[in-house]
Amino acid sequence: MKKIIWGLMFVFFILQSGCKKDMTIPVYFQIDSVDFTADYTLYGTASHKITDVWVTVNGQGIGVYELPAKFPVLASGNTKVQFTPGIMMNGLSSKRPAYPLYNTYITNVNLEKKQTYTFKPSFTYEKYVKIALIEDFEEAGIKFTHSENSPPITKTGEDALLFHYPGEPNNYSGIVNINDSSANFFEINSLESFQLKYSSIQYCFLELNYKYNVSNKNDSTNLEVGMYMNLTTGAKEQYPLIRIKHSETWKKIYINLTEIIYSKGLYLESFTLYFKGTTQAGASATYLFDNIKLMYVSL
Repeated sequence: MKKIIWGLMFVFFILQSGCKKDMTIPVYFQIDSVDFTADYTLYGTASHKITDVWVTVNGQGIGVYELPAKFPVLASGNTKVQFTPGIMMNGLSSKRPAYPLYNTYITNVNLEKKQTYTFKPSFTYEKYVKIALIEDFEEAGIKFTHSENSPPITKTGEDALLFHYPGEPNNYSGIVNINDSSANFFEINSLESFQLKYSSIQYCFLELNYKYNVSNKNDSTNLEVGMYMNLTTGAKEQYPLIRIKHSETWKKIYINLTEIIYSKGLYLESFTLYFKGTTQAGASATYLFDNIKLMYVSL
């Protein structure tokens, strides 16, 4: 009887060892790039800067991976896989959250150990995302004005300056020129005031494409993006959100307004957006903008 018990225990030990060994044999996921689509009539450009994917397998988060990526996954058989897009918040590589305005890509795959599976997740805006402002410079008029003594923002149709994205209207971009010593700064402000308060929103972000050149490469100029907040006390408060270093190529950035809106609580009545820059005296600069989008999610 003891021999049978020991025999059964030995078989059980072998089976357990085999299972443990088998569980350490991974599959590999490979993601070289992602797709992003958007209905231009509703959300404007599909231009994006998705840098990471947050990966969930069978409901369990397994990691965040910078693209392109190849990584092991301990799973097999019929498996539910979810990819959530990640971004650099405020352009900072140290802040890389999942972007709550983009949807999660979900697929089911029958996985076999040791195999490599290549994915190309496709994302879009969540259906509940709302638009407060889109300025793509394609319509008549401009939704921004300039402050006193500042050069104005106008439109350019010069091909070498335009922002281009395949399949979208790319006829105009916004431009501000600082080109003489009498005006070494600019400031533009949104014409509309936005009543987006902590009591009514869950998230609020500003997206835009930009680039700007300065004649003096040693010039320490930057592009400041911020808010003028109208408070319930009657006061008006300026709040710089971010300062962006110059780039001679078009870039996409995501700017978080949620935290400042929440921090003001009941005191925030409304706000406008501003962009401004300053150069050294006598230096010239060209600032280009496109696809300025103020977007939010309601509570």
